[in-house]
Amino acid sequence: MPRRGNREGSIRKRPDGRWEGQIMVGYKPDGTRDRRVVYGKTRQEVAEKLAELAASAGQGILPNAGTPTVEAFLTQWLEHHKQFGGRDGGPLRPNTVRDYSVQLRLHIIPAIGQLRLDKVTPRHLQALYSQILQKGLSPRRAEMAHKLLHVAFEAAVKEGLLTRNPCDLIADPPRAVKHEVAFLTKEQARLMLEEAKKSVAYLPLLLAFSTGMRRGEILGLRWRNVDLQHGVIHVVEQLQRDGLQPLKTQQSRRDIPMPPELWETLKRHRASQKVISLDGFVCTGRHGGPVSAQHLDHMFAAIRDRLGLDKRLTLHSTRKSFATWLADAGVDPKTIAALLGHGDVRTTLAIYQGVTLDMARRAVSTISGLTASTGPEAQLQSNSSQTSHASSSSQA
Repeated sequence: MPRRGNREGSIRKRPDGRWEGQIMVGYKPDGTRDRRVVYGKTRQEVAEKLAELAASAGQGILPNAGTPTVEAFLTQWLEHHKQFGGRDGGPLRPNTVRDYSVQLRLHIIPAIGQLRLDKVTPRHLQALYSQILQKGLSPRRAEMAHKLLHVAFEAAVKEGLLTRNPCDLIADPPRAVKHEVAFLTKEQARLMLEEAKKSVAYLPLLLAFSTGMRRGEILGLRWRNVDLQHGVIHVVEQLQRDGLQPLKTQQSRRDIPMPPELWETLKRHRASQKVISLDGFVCTGRHGGPVSAQHLDHMFAAIRDRLGLDKRLTLHSTRKSFATWLADAGVDPKTIAALLGHGDVRTTLAIYQGVTLDMARRAVSTISGLTASTGPEAQLQSNSSQTSHASSSSQA
């Protein structure tokens, strides 16, 4: 009987009718032999699997022996990722860590946590995403789970625990439907501000409409970052559930000049505050503390509904409104992006800038001269008229 070559493995037929193959692909970290076992319905199927294992081992891309479960891997991965997975290799933001932890605990680990990491298939992932939707959650939740797993499994590929990222094998990964952000006209904004005048929502709304700042940036604005002498707001931090946090990107750190109405309002508000401190918040509630994001959202929705405005409008719509008003006034997109704190002007154009009726009218007004008496069309019409006249004379 001819002797088997190196890494050819052995194949035998099992009592249950299946075929089994074994192959040694190297040595484990503890020095013991790394022997792999594969199964198949036919001898040929097993032989092909053994050949694939041998080829992978030769290229150094074979998953390590003792592959962990999905739960064990993701738990260890998140501990590392939250320290070094942020921008520029820094730690993740607390809100991101919280979101990841919730996704793992409530959705991912209960569905696929018990699986061995290298046994995860696209079908497992598709079932996971379907379960998220069956819980009554939005497609955005399924999309977030997919993105989280893609990042984590990509790390597993780099570690040699996986040969391929199973998320890449899904033909139709979940995608949240992106709804167009509604925006307000200036007249609607005036009505909202008038309605909010006697509540703590007035100043945050005035800041939102006048500067395009994000909700967290407005609620986290402190007097030390308001230059009342020169009329400039320095946007450097934001208020989150974990307290004041630095902004995500360098582009988000920006200086915004104040419109005259806002400038005068802040001067009066500063003079009226009982406790004067540079560390104090500009927007405060009845007890002197910062206004909560949930309370501000609720007040915005209540004012919107009392005025009978579009229910798609949210506090975030003030940013799109701000950008649209600037564009309507002829401000260039790069300046608008800088004021909004965007690193890429395409983000501003794609999401935050609407098109008003006046903008559309000015655009189409540039299409002129189509019926001018001296234009080429007029000459064509004249030639056609002359030809018609000559034809009539001939017939006469």
